[in-house]
Amino acid sequence: MVVDLKQKYEEERQKRQQQSKGLGQFFGRDHHVDFLTEDPWIQAGTPVHRPVPNGGSCKILIFGAGFAGLLAAVKCLGAGAAKSPEDILIVDPAGGFGGTWYWNSPRMNIDLTSTGYVYLPLLEETGYIPSRRYAGGEEIRKYVNIIAKQWHLEDRAMFQTAGKSCSWDNDHWVCELVEKPKGLAEQTVKIHADYVILGSGGFTYPKIPNVPGMGSFKGKMLHTGRWLYDVTGGSPENPVLDKLRDKRVAIIGTGATAIQAVPELGKYAKELYVIQRTPSAVGYRGNRDTDMEEWKTKIATKKGWQAERMNNLQVFTEQAADLPEENLINDGFCSMPSISGTFGGPSDVKADDMAQQVEYLHKLDDERSNEVRARALEIVKDQKTAEKLQAWYPGWCKRPTFHDEYLPTFNLPSVHLVDTDGKGLESLTENSIKVNGQEFPVDIIVWSTGYGNPLTESLAGKAEMAVRGRTGQDMEGLNKTMDLKTLHGCITHGFPNLFHTSLSQAGVGVNQVQRLEEQSIHIGYIIAEAERKVGQGQRAIIEPTEDACNKWGDELAAAAHLTAAVLQCTPGYFTLEGDAAHLPPEALGKLARTGLYGQGFLKYARTLDGWRTSGNLDGIQVAAAAA
Repeated sequence: MVVDLKQKYEEERQKRQQQSKGLGQFFGRDHHVDFLTEDPWIQAGTPVHRPVPNGGSCKILIFGAGFAGLLAAVKCLGAGAAKSPEDILIVDPAGGFGGTWYWNSPRMNIDLTSTGYVYLPLLEETGYIPSRRYAGGEEIRKYVNIIAKQWHLEDRAMFQTAGKSCSWDNDHWVCELVEKPKGLAEQTVKIHADYVILGSGGFTYPKIPNVPGMGSFKGKMLHTGRWLYDVTGGSPENPVLDKLRDKRVAIIGTGATAIQAVPELGKYAKELYVIQRTPSAVGYRGNRDTDMEEWKTKIATKKGWQAERMNNLQVFTEQAADLPEENLINDGFCSMPSISGTFGGPSDVKADDMAQQVEYLHKLDDERSNEVRARALEIVKDQKTAEKLQAWYPGWCKRPTFHDEYLPTFNLPSVHLVDTDGKGLESLTENSIKVNGQEFPVDIIVWSTGYGNPLTESLAGKAEMAVRGRTGQDMEGLNKTMDLKTLHGCITHGFPNLFHTSLSQAGVGVNQVQRLEEQSIHIGYIIAEAERKVGQGQRAIIEPTEDACNKWGDELAAAAHLTAAVLQCTPGYFTLEGDAAHLPPEALGKLARTGLYGQGFLKYARTLDGWRTSGNLDGIQVAAAAA
């Protein structure tokens, strides 16, 4: 039977697009959920370490202790923007370094669906060799601490502390921070900073569906972004989930994290129900231990080896022609140039030829997507289940996943796929979940429902922090009306000495850490070069001109033809949960100026590098701060 792919894709899209409950049916962050607010990794009564006293000052205040915050600190030190670690203060609500990897379910040693030896940054500088091609979550968390130790940042972090507000006061930032030590009273402190860097990340707060009966369920609940080993058994070092052996478990969601969690839950649960609204496209991964001989002779063979591998990966995911002779990564991402429909890539198609661009992407994608769907039929023995696990949307519409154990898990008699045909979970009772009008008794619910949309909030909004600029304007308020104007997605007009590692208005690729590293290099250079211009020992006031930001917006809009491909996608965070399809032309025009850089990460990186090479801080006003 020959399937009309475009028709099938549209039918499946409409199942989600037309749900009466709405597309983003999630509780807001003001809705208190105990298992999302409790930190399971820190001991109650642990006090907050204050590298800077209440009322004190620091040169560079960084919000976020994950890869974004650490890379910002490392690159500021390398550029001379920070003379020593004592110039830096890192603030994070968690109890330690890691960001998402501090909290995440991959503490079960479920492997990250990212590419081998390029996701972990600074491998060349640290000399660290990952144990596997796709490093496990606990290994990633430990590696984050290796970075902090090597650059002497361990004592420069203020954990269990959240930003409340940051306000520009003449020539510096005044930041209110709230210390929230587990088991102890909260306290507000005030820190003055010459420069502020927002590295709070795109995926910061887990979201929970607003399902009827949430308060009535008497069993245990956890989120994959806040794993609770006291519920499942095991530990990060020994992830044997032995407390599930006599439990009926439901996992809600089948996105990238669930692809990793389902095989582990399936090993131990008495019964596992996988509640699916939209299936993921699951390709082959082929994970394996690191071959030390290969590492020495083929991977870490010369200076700059990791940067070369990062760029090689991006080339294979951004374009289908003029590829390098050697594919250094050769993983699932490298076989799908259609992912450029999400992140962008070089193209000769003009902005007004959107239909031609979409047709081109389909030609790149159709064969591979058919192969991924065939893989489900080949691996899963029950063909009705296998058919429900097929993803009917173009490969660029959702984050592609790669796993070798996910599909075989559905061959276990204790694992049951519950497909909702796009509708989602109906309700909860005291001891069950209700789906498709049928109740399934369960003891434990694992919410694998992702995080707040990384594209709809500024990093200030992500951190729930009020950031007020030179005239008192609110950063998140400007973001909501799509009036936030940046240069290169790193520094904003109206907010002097404020930097951020945002996805918005920046070039994005499949390896997000590479973007963070490039932006951190850019930020460190700007601060160091501005201070050089105002004179040794003087503080600089740095702000992009409105004209420069407008020109950057023009460049973003000129490359925004890829928006057409995304608008035809199944609802998800790329489509603003489906809302993008309903935006009026004026709003779409603004979105084009404030969205992703459509010509791909590599051109974005070259643009920033060329700007730095010119050496004149084009588009940025620099003045000396008052003594």
